[in-house]
Amino acid sequence: MLQTMHFTVAGGDTRLHYTAEALRERGFSVTRTKADESEDYTDAHLLILPVPLSRDGVHVLTSAANPVEIRTLAQSLPTDARVFCGMPREVAEPFFRRGIRLYDYASREEFAVRNALPTAEGVAQILLQTLPTTVRGSHVLITGYGRTARACARLLSAMGAHVTIAARRCSSLAFADTDGYRSLYLRELPRFMHEMDAVVNTVPATVLTRDVLGAMRRDCPVVEIASAPYGTDMDAAAQLGVHVQVAPSLPGKVAPKTAGVILAETVLNILREGSE
Repeated sequence: MLQTMHFTVAGGDTRLHYTAEALRERGFSVTRTKADESEDYTDAHLLILPVPLSRDGVHVLTSAANPVEIRTLAQSLPTDARVFCGMPREVAEPFFRRGIRLYDYASREEFAVRNALPTAEGVAQILLQTLPTTVRGSHVLITGYGRTARACARLLSAMGAHVTIAARRCSSLAFADTDGYRSLYLRELPRFMHEMDAVVNTVPATVLTRDVLGAMRRDCPVVEIASAPYGTDMDAAAQLGVHVQVAPSLPGKVAPKTAGVILAETVLNILREGSE
């Protein structure tokens, strides 16, 4: 049954180009569109949209000159359409209002697990470009210890960095200890920030507060890979002169082909399982 399905892949960046390519290589029929307002989606029963779905909360993320509004796209789709996209919660209402089934890539465990490695490689790339020292021998703090943080810790440690994990939960610190990393409670950070050469934040809540940022050296960069509203007090960072590099959607930028294949496989897994 899957092989008879026709996919429409709309908008996005190079990652979605490779998503469409991966689906074609698996024998599926695919239409690739720009998510421009002039396009017709009345026959798009299986629609694959970008990660994230939107940057401004109004238009579909695309390089098209006239990007289609999300509400316009939702109104043009057939009511039995199935839509796949990233981080749709804030802008999903137009789809739900019409009873269209919407699937968030981020809710899938395999999507998060497989994207952790290209994200970690992207973090390493940023540090190689921004650190005033080599990664080898540097002291890197990683906040949080979820899937992405673990991948970052493994890669940076393999590159010779001294990795410290800061987390709120005792269980996360226990895992970090077991994996061989130094661990700290988040509330302890101000006492130890002067030791750090770089910080990687993976927590989508403010953990890098003014007190924490104020205790850092000014040549210590922060790589912010958490989703908005991020984990860094951006106003305090600007006032204190702390360099923060917000790095969203790293897999699509660092390894777009890998990220595109992961996205295609995630969509196919959802369809195979009949996930609602």
